[in-house]
Amino acid sequence: MLVIKDDFFKADVVNLIAKGTEAYQWCYHHKSDVNDPTHNKFFVSYLWNHSSEHNLFHMLWKLIQNERSVQDCDCYRVIANGQVKGQNGNWHTDHGDKTVLYYPTAWKPEWGGSTYFLIDESERKEMEVQYKQNRLVVFNSTTPHYGSCPTVDNILRISIAFNLRLKAAPDKNNVTK
Repeated sequence: MLVIKDDFFKADVVNLIAKGTEAYQWCYHHKSDVNDPTHNKFFVSYLWNHSSEHNLFHMLWKLIQNERSVQDCDCYRVIANGQVKGQNGNWHTDHGDKTVLYYPTAWKPEWGGSTYFLIDESERKEMEVQYKQNRLVVFNSTTPHYGSCPTVDNILRISIAFNLRLKAAPDKNNVTK
């Protein structure tokens, strides 16, 4: 399952999100798989988690949650990934059940920065999703993927990842009649 939605938020919200990326608290230590020493490091900023106060990113999740493909999910964390030229991601899967990626910044196609998904592992079939501002990509967290770095200097490729878990099914034995 791969769902791509362009022009997801209204222009004023897009501008607010893009402007906000300038204030992220970046750390340079994140790896797609912390147990794999061959994985490249890149930048990460922790934006929200289930134990945090509600903030802009929690509000964005509430807007995204109206999207049919994630109505069965709850968000447990939101992070921003940052990459510069030379910092390609590595093939990995995410924690949780589903992931929503959002591309917050203005971008030119010639800058690269696509996300690649491994659609058929047995035949190594890949699908490229180009980086485009205000694009939302929803996928199962078990789908191998990686973010490619920009091809130009002095550009930070930012993606915002909403990590989701399926909502618990109601207990049918505990229903009040």
